[in-house]
Amino acid sequence: MRMRRFPDPRVALTLALLALPAVVRAQERAVLSKEVSVGRAEATLRLEFDAGPPLEISLRDRVVYINGSESGAFEPGDELDAAWRSLLGEAVSLEDGPLAEALRDWQPPQGLASDLASEADRIDTSLEQALSGASEPAASVGEVEGAALVRALIGQAGRLDLLQGALEGLDENVRIEVGRDVHLGADERVPTTLVVIQGDATIEGSVDGDVVVVGGSLELLPGSRIRGDVRLAEAELVRNDGRVDGEVVDVLNRRGELDRDVRAEVRDEIRNELRDELRRELRDAVRGRDQRSGFHVFGAVAQAVGGVMSNLVGVLLLGLIGLGVVAFAGPNLEAVADTARRAPGRAAMVGVAGSFLLVPVWVLGAVALAVSIVGIPVMIAWLPLFPLAALAAALLGYLAVARNVGEWLAGSGYRYTDWIVPSNPVYTVFGGLLGLAAFFIAANLLSMVPFFGFLRGLLAFAGVMLTIVAAEIGFGAVLLTRAGRRREYGVPDFDEAWSRAMDVEVEVEGEDVASEADDEAGGEPR
Repeated sequence: MRMRRFPDPRVALTLALLALPAVVRAQERAVLSKEVSVGRAEATLRLEFDAGPPLEISLRDRVVYINGSESGAFEPGDELDAAWRSLLGEAVSLEDGPLAEALRDWQPPQGLASDLASEADRIDTSLEQALSGASEPAASVGEVEGAALVRALIGQAGRLDLLQGALEGLDENVRIEVGRDVHLGADERVPTTLVVIQGDATIEGSVDGDVVVVGGSLELLPGSRIRGDVRLAEAELVRNDGRVDGEVVDVLNRRGELDRDVRAEVRDEIRNELRDELRRELRDAVRGRDQRSGFHVFGAVAQAVGGVMSNLVGVLLLGLIGLGVVAFAGPNLEAVADTARRAPGRAAMVGVAGSFLLVPVWVLGAVALAVSIVGIPVMIAWLPLFPLAALAAALLGYLAVARNVGEWLAGSGYRYTDWIVPSNPVYTVFGGLLGLAAFFIAANLLSMVPFFGFLRGLLAFAGVMLTIVAAEIGFGAVLLTRAGRRREYGVPDFDEAWSRAMDVEVEVEGEDVASEADDEAGGEPR
């Protein structure tokens, strides 16, 4: 076996590793389309490229086929089958460049049996050659340097990262074997570092430097000795009483563990997305079946009835509160209602301004009370009581506006409003609350009728706007009247006015009677 020493092989290796990606990229073929077929007894990948023949790799019926030709055998569920199916699962969601990169980075499982390992290497080599455009396996060389190394490594693009890690820090003198097996006899000695790429190395003699094996196996027979380190990249070590003075480094485990974790994460993420998509489709299918069976009609009716009932319950609760206000603060409610009826625009502007000032007044009041020791106890009461007072004022104003609406409905002559008695504030408050909630009730009733979604939304929007306007007018009227304690507009005393009217009538009648008596007596009128 010949050996040749050259001045600085590290320079040649470095130049080759730097130049090789550019050469390989120039020859890479783009993937135009992919076809993945995965079943219980089949796992097939077919690739179409922009140039050159397609590639089809299929594991089916316990046989491995590459471009239609039998390559070897496998067992369903073994490590090769699992690794190939995992690659196809990852390739399903990838296109173009990411797909080519995933196929190129695929690495056969470690620790396979010899026949499965050979089959995995053939699959890996077929993928790399198809993606790089190489029509033949890499050349076998015994002595290489410079451009010869570049030519020899064409087609090994998928292992450049492994080569880079395996060839770091080599000695000046390196013996490189690419694409063929190496057998070192018992009486043979290699005084330099030995690099074997895509081949098996069997050592009976000794190696003074390191031994690097990429994509093969290293067997150390009894009596063999390696004085340096052993570096393995996609390779296995068989020790038959052989001796290694240095360390045994698995470059793949050192540099590829993170990549495998990332790919596992991607596979898990894809699996979760597929599971979620399946659940959504199943849920949509069940929902569509329910709709076809007519269940959605009953659901719409039930939803509409529930909405109307919630509106009526809200009216009832507000009406009960209004009953208490009429019983205990009737004059205040009348004063607020009178102001809201006579000056709704002014009351609305005051209400809007007051609404915007509620939070600043609350905060500033708390700050003003907190600066003094005496005010701290008051501040403790101020913080919860001020929002409650504001809510009570808004509620009083809304009930006052509801009373005005009820009085208007009582005199409007509309159908189903004759039960509202204008002189009874309880009836007018309940009637006004129903009137203010009429838009919401109508929107809920329309929800059981299909194709009226826009009108239903329009009615709901009108109900919201009416509620806001009523609340702002009522709140402003409460502020103007100081919660009904001061009337904004004077209200005449009807009893006094009636008495005055009666007095005037009596006086006028008395004068008429006196005049008639004077006329009869012939005297002058008084």
